[in-house]
Amino acid sequence: MENKIAIIDPVGIKSGMNHYDTFLCNSLTKLGVKTFILSNFTLKSESIHSKIFFGIFFENKFFQAFNFLFGMIQSCIHCKKNQVKVVFIHVFSTHTMSIMTYAISKLFGLRTITIAHDVFSFTHQDNKFYHNLIYNYWSNRIVVHNIYSYNHLLPLIKSKMHNKVSVLKHGSFVGLSDASVTRSSARNFLKLDQNRQYILFFGRLKPAKRLDVLLKAMPNIDSNIHLIIAGHSGKEDFNQYELIIDQLKLKNRLILDINYISENKRELYFKAVDVLALPYEQIFQSGVLLMSMSYGLPVVASAILPFEEVIDDGVNGLLFEKGNSDDLANKINQLFNDKNLINSIPEKAISHMKNHYNWDPIAKGYLEILKLI
Repeated sequence: MENKIAIIDPVGIKSGMNHYDTFLCNSLTKLGVKTFILSNFTLKSESIHSKIFFGIFFENKFFQAFNFLFGMIQSCIHCKKNQVKVVFIHVFSTHTMSIMTYAISKLFGLRTITIAHDVFSFTHQDNKFYHNLIYNYWSNRIVVHNIYSYNHLLPLIKSKMHNKVSVLKHGSFVGLSDASVTRSSARNFLKLDQNRQYILFFGRLKPAKRLDVLLKAMPNIDSNIHLIIAGHSGKEDFNQYELIIDQLKLKNRLILDINYISENKRELYFKAVDVLALPYEQIFQSGVLLMSMSYGLPVVASAILPFEEVIDDGVNGLLFEKGNSDDLANKINQLFNDKNLINSIPEKAISHMKNHYNWDPIAKGYLEILKLI
Protein backbone atom coordinates (compact mmCIF):
# COMPACT_ATOMS: atom_id res chain seq x y z
CA MET A 1 0.00 0.00 0.00
CA GLU A 2 1.34 3.44 -0.96
CA ASN A 3 2.40 5.67 1.92
CA LYS A 4 0.63 9.03 1.88
CA ILE A 5 0.91 12.00 4.22
CA ALA A 6 -0.39 15.55 4.27
CA ILE A 7 0.99 18.51 6.15
CA ILE A 8 -1.88 20.74 7.23
CA ASP A 9 -0.22 24.07 7.95
CA PRO A 10 -2.44 27.16 8.41
CA VAL A 11 0.61 29.28 9.33
CA GLY A 12 2.87 28.32 6.41
CA ILE A 13 4.65 31.19 4.71
CA LYS A 14 3.75 33.69 7.46
CA SER A 15 6.51 32.32 9.69
CA GLY A 16 8.78 30.48 7.26
CA MET A 17 7.22 27.05 7.85
CA ASN A 18 6.82 26.73 4.09
CA HIS A 19 10.51 25.82 3.91
CA TYR A 20 10.21 23.15 6.60
CA ASP A 21 7.22 21.67 4.79
CA THR A 22 8.93 21.73 1.40
CA PHE A 23 12.29 20.31 2.48
CA LEU A 24 10.63 17.52 4.47
CA CYS A 25 8.24 16.57 1.66
CA ASN A 26 11.03 16.60 -0.92
CA SER A 27 12.97 14.05 1.13
CA LEU A 28 9.87 11.95 1.89
CA THR A 29 9.05 11.69 -1.82
CA LYS A 30 12.51 10.21 -2.41
CA LEU A 31 11.44 7.40 -0.09
CA GLY A 32 8.28 6.71 -2.07
CA VAL A 33 5.87 8.67 0.14
CA LYS A 34 3.15 10.58 -1.68
CA THR A 35 3.06 14.02 -0.05
CA PHE A 36 0.52 16.82 0.15
CA ILE A 37 1.06 20.33 1.54
CA LEU A 38 -2.19 22.08 2.43
CA SER A 39 -1.31 25.61 3.47
CA ASN A 40 -1.17 29.22 2.22
CA PHE A 41 1.45 28.74 -0.49
CA THR A 42 1.87 26.53 -3.52
CA LEU A 43 4.82 24.83 -5.20
CA LYS A 44 5.89 24.21 -8.76
CA SER A 45 6.57 20.53 -8.16
CA GLU A 46 5.59 17.35 -9.96
CA SER A 47 6.21 15.21 -6.88
CA ILE A 48 4.65 17.31 -4.08
CA HIS A 49 0.94 18.06 -4.29
CA SER A 50 0.19 21.50 -2.83
CA LYS A 51 -3.05 23.40 -2.35
CA ILE A 52 -3.78 26.85 -0.97
CA PHE A 53 -6.61 26.51 1.54
CA PHE A 54 -5.58 29.27 3.98
CA GLY A 55 -5.02 33.01 3.70
CA ILE A 56 -2.07 34.97 5.01
CA PHE A 57 -3.06 38.26 6.65
CA PHE A 58 -6.46 39.45 7.88
CA GLU A 59 -7.30 42.72 9.58
CA ASN A 60 -10.74 41.43 10.56
CA LYS A 61 -10.66 38.64 13.17
CA PHE A 62 -14.02 37.28 12.01
CA PHE A 63 -12.71 36.77 8.47
CA GLN A 64 -9.52 35.26 9.87
CA ALA A 65 -11.50 32.73 11.93
CA PHE A 66 -13.79 31.92 9.02
CA ASN A 67 -10.84 31.43 6.67
CA PHE A 68 -9.15 29.10 9.15
CA LEU A 69 -12.24 26.95 9.75
CA PHE A 70 -13.13 26.78 6.06
CA GLY A 71 -9.50 26.01 5.20
CA MET A 72 -9.37 23.19 7.73
CA ILE A 73 -12.56 21.62 6.39
CA GLN A 74 -11.30 21.92 2.80
CA SER A 75 -7.96 20.38 3.82
CA CYS A 76 -9.59 17.41 5.52
CA ILE A 77 -11.97 16.83 2.61
CA HIS A 78 -8.96 16.90 0.29
CA CYS A 79 -7.25 14.28 2.46
CA LYS A 80 -10.29 12.00 2.37
CA LYS A 81 -10.64 12.36 -1.40
CA ASN A 82 -7.00 11.40 -1.88
CA GLN A 83 -7.14 8.59 0.69
CA VAL A 84 -4.64 10.31 2.98
CA LYS A 85 -4.98 8.88 6.47
CA VAL A 86 -2.10 10.59 8.31
CA VAL A 87 -1.52 14.33 8.70
CA PHE A 88 1.40 16.24 10.19
CA ILE A 89 0.49 19.20 12.40
CA HIS A 90 2.96 21.85 13.60
CA VAL A 91 2.50 22.96 17.21
CA PHE A 92 4.08 26.07 18.75
CA SER A 93 1.46 26.69 21.43
CA THR A 94 -1.77 25.04 22.50
CA HIS A 95 -4.22 27.84 21.85
CA THR A 96 -7.66 27.83 20.22
CA MET A 97 -6.42 27.49 16.63
CA SER A 98 -4.30 24.49 17.61
CA ILE A 99 -7.14 22.64 19.31
CA MET A 100 -9.49 23.33 16.39
CA THR A 101 -6.89 21.96 13.96
CA TYR A 102 -6.91 18.68 15.86
CA ALA A 103 -10.66 18.64 16.49
CA ILE A 104 -11.50 18.99 12.79
CA SER A 105 -8.81 16.49 11.78
CA LYS A 106 -10.17 13.94 14.24
CA LEU A 107 -13.74 14.62 13.12
CA PHE A 108 -12.65 13.44 9.67
CA GLY A 109 -10.98 10.35 11.14
CA LEU A 110 -7.40 11.43 10.39
CA ARG A 111 -4.43 10.19 12.38
CA THR A 112 -2.06 12.89 13.54
CA ILE A 113 1.68 13.23 13.94
CA THR A 114 2.37 16.23 16.14
CA ILE A 115 5.57 18.14 15.33
CA ALA A 116 6.17 19.97 18.62
CA HIS A 117 8.43 22.86 17.71
CA ASP A 118 7.82 24.37 21.14
CA VAL A 119 6.86 22.09 24.03
CA PHE A 120 5.10 25.06 25.58
CA SER A 121 4.74 28.69 24.58
CA PHE A 122 7.06 31.39 25.92
CA THR A 123 4.33 33.98 25.27
CA HIS A 124 1.84 32.43 27.71
CA GLN A 125 -0.64 31.40 24.99
CA ASP A 126 -1.04 27.82 26.20
CA ASN A 127 -4.27 26.43 27.54
CA LYS A 128 -3.56 23.56 29.96
CA PHE A 129 -6.72 21.67 28.98
CA TYR A 130 -5.87 21.98 25.27
CA HIS A 131 -2.27 20.93 25.95
CA ASN A 132 -3.47 17.80 27.74
CA LEU A 133 -5.97 16.96 25.02
CA ILE A 134 -3.51 17.44 22.13
CA TYR A 135 -0.53 15.62 23.62
CA ASN A 136 -2.23 12.86 25.61
CA TYR A 137 -5.27 12.00 23.49
CA TRP A 138 -5.24 13.46 19.99
CA SER A 139 -1.63 12.79 18.94
CA ASN A 140 -0.92 9.37 17.48
CA ARG A 141 2.79 10.16 17.53
CA ILE A 142 4.84 13.16 18.68
CA VAL A 143 8.08 14.52 17.21
CA VAL A 144 10.43 16.93 19.00
CA HIS A 145 13.62 18.36 17.55
CA ASN A 146 16.21 17.82 20.26
CA ILE A 147 16.94 16.18 23.61
CA TYR A 148 16.24 19.42 25.44
CA SER A 149 12.65 19.44 24.13
CA TYR A 150 12.29 15.70 24.82
CA ASN A 151 13.33 16.15 28.46
CA HIS A 152 10.87 19.02 28.91
CA LEU A 153 7.96 17.24 27.24
CA LEU A 154 8.00 13.90 29.07
CA PRO A 155 7.08 15.30 32.51
CA LEU A 156 4.12 17.11 30.92
CA ILE A 157 2.49 14.06 29.32
CA LYS A 158 1.13 10.74 30.52
CA SER A 159 3.55 7.82 30.79
CA LYS A 160 1.54 5.87 28.20
CA MET A 161 2.61 8.49 25.62
CA HIS A 162 6.34 8.38 26.36
CA ASN A 163 7.10 5.63 23.85
CA LYS A 164 5.24 7.60 21.18
CA VAL A 165 7.69 10.51 21.33
CA SER A 166 10.56 10.59 18.83
CA VAL A 167 13.49 12.99 18.51
CA LEU A 168 14.05 14.06 14.89
CA LYS A 169 16.14 17.10 14.08
CA HIS A 170 14.83 20.22 12.41
CA GLY A 171 16.63 20.08 9.08
CA SER A 172 18.87 22.73 7.58
CA PHE A 173 18.14 25.33 4.93
CA VAL A 174 21.12 24.49 2.74
CA GLY A 175 20.12 25.13 -0.86
CA LEU A 176 17.64 27.88 -0.02
CA SER A 177 20.05 30.78 -0.57
CA ASP A 178 19.55 32.76 -3.76
CA ALA A 179 22.99 32.84 -5.43
CA SER A 180 21.98 35.84 -7.54
CA VAL A 181 21.81 38.01 -4.40
CA THR A 182 25.27 39.16 -3.36
CA ARG A 183 26.37 41.13 -0.32
CA SER A 184 26.91 44.18 -2.48
CA SER A 185 23.53 43.98 -4.23
CA ALA A 186 21.73 43.31 -0.94
CA ARG A 187 23.36 46.33 0.69
CA ASN A 188 22.52 48.51 -2.28
CA PHE A 189 18.87 47.49 -2.13
CA LEU A 190 18.70 48.02 1.65
CA LYS A 191 20.64 51.30 1.38
CA LEU A 192 23.38 50.09 3.71
CA ASP A 193 26.96 51.35 3.77
CA GLN A 194 29.13 48.99 1.70
CA ASN A 195 32.10 49.49 4.02
CA ARG A 196 30.37 49.24 7.40
CA GLN A 197 30.02 46.12 9.55
CA TYR A 198 26.56 45.05 10.70
CA ILE A 199 25.04 42.79 13.35
CA LEU A 200 21.55 41.40 12.73
CA PHE A 201 18.85 40.60 15.27
CA PHE A 202 16.15 38.84 13.28
CA GLY A 203 12.68 37.46 13.95
CA ARG A 204 9.52 38.14 15.87
CA LEU A 205 10.22 39.96 19.12
CA LYS A 206 9.48 37.95 22.25
CA PRO A 207 10.67 38.56 25.84
CA ALA A 208 12.60 35.26 25.91
CA LYS A 209 14.73 36.42 22.96
CA ARG A 210 16.29 39.11 25.18
CA LEU A 211 16.88 41.92 22.72
CA ASP A 212 17.62 44.04 25.78
CA VAL A 213 20.82 42.04 26.40
CA LEU A 214 22.06 42.85 22.90
CA LEU A 215 21.17 46.54 23.19
CA LYS A 216 23.05 46.79 26.49
CA ALA A 217 26.07 45.17 24.83
CA MET A 218 26.25 47.78 22.06
CA PRO A 219 28.17 50.50 24.01
CA ASN A 220 30.99 47.97 24.53
CA ILE A 221 31.05 46.88 20.89
CA ASP A 222 33.28 48.75 18.44
CA SER A 223 31.47 51.99 17.64
CA ASN A 224 31.89 51.45 13.88
CA ILE A 225 29.67 48.36 14.07
CA HIS A 226 25.94 48.97 13.66
CA LEU A 227 22.93 46.86 14.64
CA ILE A 228 19.93 46.00 12.48
CA ILE A 229 16.75 44.86 14.25
CA ALA A 230 14.35 43.24 11.78
CA GLY A 231 11.13 41.57 12.81
CA HIS A 232 7.54 42.01 13.87
CA SER A 233 6.88 43.10 17.43
CA GLY A 234 3.55 41.21 17.62
CA LYS A 235 2.06 41.80 21.06
CA GLU A 236 5.45 42.86 22.42
CA ASP A 237 5.68 46.56 23.36
CA PHE A 238 8.70 47.98 21.56
CA ASN A 239 8.66 51.04 23.84
CA GLN A 240 10.63 49.14 26.47
CA TYR A 241 13.48 48.75 23.97
CA GLU A 242 13.24 52.37 22.83
CA LEU A 243 13.84 53.44 26.43
CA ILE A 244 17.10 51.46 26.45
CA ILE A 245 18.04 52.87 23.04
CA ASP A 246 17.48 56.42 24.27
CA GLN A 247 19.22 55.83 27.59
CA LEU A 248 22.33 54.37 25.91
CA LYS A 249 22.21 56.88 23.01
CA LEU A 250 22.21 54.15 20.36
CA LYS A 251 19.97 55.68 17.70
CA ASN A 252 22.86 56.55 15.39
CA ARG A 253 24.02 52.91 15.45
CA LEU A 254 20.67 51.24 14.87
CA ILE A 255 18.52 50.40 11.87
CA LEU A 256 15.00 49.45 12.93
CA ASP A 257 12.70 47.46 10.65
CA ILE A 258 9.96 46.53 13.11
CA ASN A 259 7.63 44.92 10.60
CA TYR A 260 6.71 41.60 9.07
CA ILE A 261 9.77 40.67 7.00
CA SER A 262 9.01 39.13 3.62
CA GLU A 263 10.94 36.19 2.18
CA ASN A 264 12.72 38.47 -0.27
CA LYS A 265 13.73 40.95 2.40
CA ARG A 266 14.92 38.20 4.71
CA GLU A 267 17.22 37.01 1.91
CA LEU A 268 18.62 40.53 1.61
CA TYR A 269 19.29 40.89 5.33
CA PHE A 270 20.99 37.50 5.61
CA LYS A 271 23.26 38.38 2.69
CA ALA A 272 23.97 41.97 3.72
CA VAL A 273 25.09 41.57 7.35
CA ASP A 274 28.29 40.22 8.89
CA VAL A 275 27.03 38.52 12.06
CA LEU A 276 23.72 37.34 13.52
CA ALA A 277 23.14 37.61 17.28
CA LEU A 278 20.87 35.27 19.25
CA PRO A 279 20.89 36.50 22.86
CA TYR A 280 18.00 34.23 23.80
CA GLU A 281 17.28 33.28 27.37
CA GLN A 282 15.22 30.24 26.44
CA ILE A 283 14.24 28.43 23.24
CA PHE A 284 13.36 24.88 22.26
CA GLN A 285 14.78 25.04 18.75
CA SER A 286 15.62 27.89 16.42
CA GLY A 287 14.94 27.97 12.72
CA VAL A 288 16.79 31.32 12.59
CA LEU A 289 19.96 29.64 13.91
CA LEU A 290 19.77 26.82 11.36
CA MET A 291 19.04 29.21 8.53
CA SER A 292 21.94 31.49 9.48
CA MET A 293 24.37 28.58 9.59
CA SER A 294 22.98 27.23 6.32
CA TYR A 295 23.75 30.61 4.73
CA GLY A 296 27.23 30.68 6.23
CA LEU A 297 26.33 33.71 8.34
CA PRO A 298 28.42 33.69 11.57
CA VAL A 299 26.31 33.39 14.73
CA VAL A 300 26.98 34.61 18.26
CA ALA A 301 24.44 32.92 20.55
CA SER A 302 23.78 32.49 24.24
CA ALA A 303 25.15 29.31 25.80
CA ILE A 304 21.85 27.50 26.36
CA LEU A 305 21.37 23.79 25.74
CA PRO A 306 19.43 23.95 22.43
CA PHE A 307 22.16 26.16 20.94
CA GLU A 308 24.96 24.08 22.44
CA GLU A 309 23.54 21.03 20.62
CA VAL A 310 24.20 22.84 17.32
CA ILE A 311 27.11 25.23 17.87
CA ASP A 312 30.65 24.04 18.51
CA ASP A 313 31.98 27.15 20.25
CA GLY A 314 34.82 28.75 18.32
CA VAL A 315 34.41 26.39 15.38
CA ASN A 316 31.07 26.92 13.61
CA GLY A 317 29.86 29.80 15.78
CA LEU A 318 30.43 31.54 19.10
CA LEU A 319 28.65 31.16 22.45
CA PHE A 320 28.45 33.70 25.26
CA GLU A 321 27.22 33.48 28.84
CA LYS A 322 23.42 33.78 28.89
CA GLY A 323 22.20 37.23 29.95
CA ASN A 324 25.73 38.67 30.14
CA SER A 325 25.92 41.77 27.93
CA ASP A 326 29.62 42.26 28.61
CA ASP A 327 30.46 38.73 27.48
CA LEU A 328 28.28 39.16 24.39
CA ALA A 329 30.15 42.36 23.50
CA ASN A 330 33.49 40.63 24.02
CA LYS A 331 32.54 37.73 21.75
CA ILE A 332 31.30 40.03 18.99
CA ASN A 333 34.47 42.13 19.19
CA GLN A 334 36.54 38.95 19.17
CA LEU A 335 34.79 37.76 16.03
CA PHE A 336 35.24 41.02 14.13
CA ASN A 337 38.88 41.37 15.23
CA ASP A 338 39.88 37.82 14.30
CA LYS A 339 39.85 37.62 10.50
CA ASN A 340 40.78 33.93 10.50
CA LEU A 341 37.84 33.15 12.77
CA ILE A 342 35.23 35.21 10.94
CA ASN A 343 36.41 33.72 7.62
CA SER A 344 36.50 30.09 8.80
CA ILE A 345 33.15 29.95 10.60
CA PRO A 346 30.93 30.24 7.46
CA GLU A 347 32.44 27.20 5.74
CA LYS A 348 32.35 25.11 8.91
CA ALA A 349 28.78 26.16 9.66
CA ILE A 350 27.56 25.13 6.21
CA SER A 351 29.50 21.85 6.43
CA HIS A 352 27.90 21.11 9.81
CA MET A 353 24.44 21.75 8.39
CA LYS A 354 25.09 19.47 5.40
CA ASN A 355 26.52 16.64 7.49
CA HIS A 356 24.32 16.71 10.58
CA TYR A 357 21.05 18.41 9.57
CA ASN A 358 20.38 16.78 6.22
CA TRP A 359 16.68 16.25 5.51
CA ASP A 360 17.08 12.77 3.97
CA PRO A 361 17.91 10.90 7.23
CA ILE A 362 15.27 13.02 9.00
CA ALA A 363 12.69 11.85 6.45
CA LYS A 364 13.74 8.23 7.09
CA GLY A 365 12.92 8.82 10.74
CA TYR A 366 9.46 10.06 9.80
CA LEU A 367 8.97 7.04 7.55
CA GLU A 368 9.73 4.72 10.48
CA ILE A 369 7.10 6.56 12.52
CA LEU A 370 4.56 6.16 9.71
CA LYS A 371 5.05 2.40 9.89
CA LEU A 372 3.97 2.45 13.54
CA ILE A 373 0.57 4.15 13.20
